[in-house]
Amino acid sequence: MSPFRVPLPRSRPGRAVAAVAAVLVLALAGRLALGRSVDADRATFRDLAETLVVSGRVLARQKALLGSAVTGTVSRVAAEAGDHVLSGQLLAALDDREPAATLERSRAAAAQARARLANLRSSEAPQAAESLVQARLRLEDARRRLARAEALDRDGFASAQDLEDARRNADLAASQLVSAELAARAAARGGSGDRLAEATVAESEAAVAAAEAQLARYRIVAPAPGVVLSRTVEPGDVVSPSTTLFVLALDRETELLAQPDEKNLGLLAPGLAARASADAYPSLTFPAEVSWVAPSVDLERGTVDVRLRVPQPPPYLRTDMTLSVEIDVGRKAHALAIPVGSVHDRGRAPWVLVARGGRAVRQPVRLGVQGAEVAEVLDGLAEGELVIRPSSGAAAGERVRARDAGTR
Repeated sequence: MSPFRVPLPRSRPGRAVAAVAAVLVLALAGRLALGRSVDADRATFRDLAETLVVSGRVLARQKALLGSAVTGTVSRVAAEAGDHVLSGQLLAALDDREPAATLERSRAAAAQARARLANLRSSEAPQAAESLVQARLRLEDARRRLARAEALDRDGFASAQDLEDARRNADLAASQLVSAELAARAAARGGSGDRLAEATVAESEAAVAAAEAQLARYRIVAPAPGVVLSRTVEPGDVVSPSTTLFVLALDRETELLAQPDEKNLGLLAPGLAARASADAYPSLTFPAEVSWVAPSVDLERGTVDVRLRVPQPPPYLRTDMTLSVEIDVGRKAHALAIPVGSVHDRGRAPWVLVARGGRAVRQPVRLGVQGAEVAEVLDGLAEGELVIRPSSGAAAGERVRARDAGTR
């Protein structure tokens, strides 16, 4: 018997089991000869967007520290932490009974002054007009008497004294008419009594305005729309102007701060589109736009500050929340591209595993435009080559059977 022959079982069941085992061994040997099955992505030409991915955070909005303008007792608190308030909305009020009473007295005094002025205007002008009419009538009568006396004097029937009296009466009537005309004009414009009453009204209305301003000092209101971050006051507390009662985050445009490496400074400019996602909500993204690039570089960290505006901030954003920001910094048409995740040592000496001749081959590559998902290959690969995904676990030199899993 040959030493290399394996004796077969003589029983029929034994021979069947041996046959099945032989088939399995041959199948396993065939698979080992062909190599393991691995997922791969095909290098293809496409239009690429170059992006810069950097960490960032939500900048704090402008804050307003609000307190009382006077010393007093808090009678009402109208806002809680977390409330969104509008401009002029009441946050808290102090006991204002005394300034409110002063305001009511001032308003009453102003109303009386206005009534006196209206009464004066309604009576002074008609009286002046009537006096003017009477003065004209007296002048006409005096002139008629003077004419009669002059006629009698010519005929020798009037004495010199009568003529002199008639002339004096006519002159007096003319003078009185001039005074009446001046008084009528003054009444139409507002006479001395009228002007005095107007001054009284102005003084009383100024007193009302002062009382209203004083009363307003007993109210703490929001200077602009915003969110109440904190309050440190309760009804019954005695407060003074040195006490901060509310901290308000004003509604200003939400801004993000990113700090990319200074080597990317040449790629950055205001107006670039970006997308951001919060580490707390990684599946949710929102648009942003570069609004400012710092004119200097941080010497200690070697970074440059970049601010981004958020036109429509999502409601879950919070101050100092950590973000991932992806900025569109360039585009490349018809570039040979592969998934970024398939590139090893991307930041130093990039290389990929390529399926060639049934084996995994380590291939150095030179990268160009790089985005969040794909990267341009300038050298090292040809169109259509299959790049093995790292998740397949293949090693350089290992036999593989590459399966095109579809380029992401």
